[in-house]
Amino acid sequence: MIERSATRSKVSLPVLEGTQRHLESLDELPLMASTYRLLGDPTRLKILLSLSHAKELCVSDLADILAMDTSAISHQLRKLKDGGLVGSTREGPIIYYHLVSDVIREALATARSLLIAG
Repeated sequence: MIERSATRSKVSLPVLEGTQRHLESLDELPLMASTYRLLGDPTRLKILLSLSHAKELCVSDLADILAMDTSAISHQLRKLKDGGLVGSTREGPIIYYHLVSDVIREALATARSLLIAG
């Protein structure tokens, strides 16, 4: 229960308590936080944007696009894959990476639109 302090906004106590209950009911909050941490790294964000544009790329492709070492790209891809944002398929010796959901592609586009419009 929320206790009123001397300086409180005009928002009613039922609204504050409802908001508090809503936050407490969000079982996915830890997953959301870890996903946003993944998105907060510029290299990982560039990888996701590249995969959003090209649909499917291998480590060497991403290394060329981002002008980085393949080991650095592989490290970031592992984090993205562990975080459930990126999947992979093997074709012979080459592993191709892709976004696991169109929702991720749409979220990236929406975030970019918000920044451009703002």
